[in-house]
Amino acid sequence: MITKTRERVNLKLYDENLKNLANEIFEDIYTLNFFLQTIPKTFDQEKTLLIFNDLEKINNIVDLSDKEANQEGYDYNVRLLLAKDENSYFIQE
Repeated sequence: MITKTRERVNLKLYDENLKNLANEIFEDIYTLNFFLQTIPKTFDQEKTLLIFNDLEKINNIVDLSDKEANQEGYDYNVRLLLAKDENSYFIQE
């Protein structure tokens, strides 16, 4: 699970039995992406479900009224991504 705020990016990594493997804090998405690409070899994971929660987008949503919110063009603050190999372990901003 990845949680992004204005100040930092937090990563909590669990295995398939929900055993905590790592808790890390990063300054930015670029540093996070570098760490993510090490997960398959470091933690012996073949696939990983990445849950990316952008808390900055939550604040923007709360400020919009129902009339202003365009649901079709809306980029949700929580994204689920399935990483299958080293090259798919990254978050796009």
